[in-house]
Amino acid sequence: MRDGHRRRAADTLARRDPGAIVYGAVVTAASLAAVSANISHVQRVALSVGAVVAVYWLAHVYTETQEMLFHGDRRPLYRRTPHAAAKEVFILVGAVPAVVVYLLLDLLGMSASGAAYWALWFSVAFLALIGYLGAHRAEIRGWWLLLESAGAASLGILAVLGKVFLH
Repeated sequence: MRDGHRRRAADTLARRDPGAIVYGAVVTAASLAAVSANISHVQRVALSVGAVVAVYWLAHVYTETQEMLFHGDRRPLYRRTPHAAAKEVFILVGAVPAVVVYLLLDLLGMSASGAAYWALWFSVAFLALIGYLGAHRAEIRGWWLLLESAGAASLGILAVLGKVFLH
């Protein structure tokens, strides 16, 4: 990736909520590892992972509405909720890539377990890329850049290890 492309990618990510994207990717990887260890039906796995991510997202939406109260927002819950949902939407954005990879690999004929492993390894790479882009944007170079990328990837590695031990 050329420096200009890296900068544009890092700037685009920074305009989103990179922490929420990482969070969504980690929750997805962890739930994919856990659910796919016991269920081999691809659609059930995908729906279960989606349900877990949705619950986590809704929990973040609700906690954001509560935080708004403590900052003096006197609007009723139904008025605060859309704003909170919009703020937390990048959790869902972070969840999508691994699920899409999982479903695409199933469509290509891979077993459910194999698709789950590949989707988990994709998550490792996705997280490493986010860590790399964040470090690059902060002008971190050399070994520290590698460590930032590896730190982000390690969360995905934990999900892979979880699948290995659960399977």
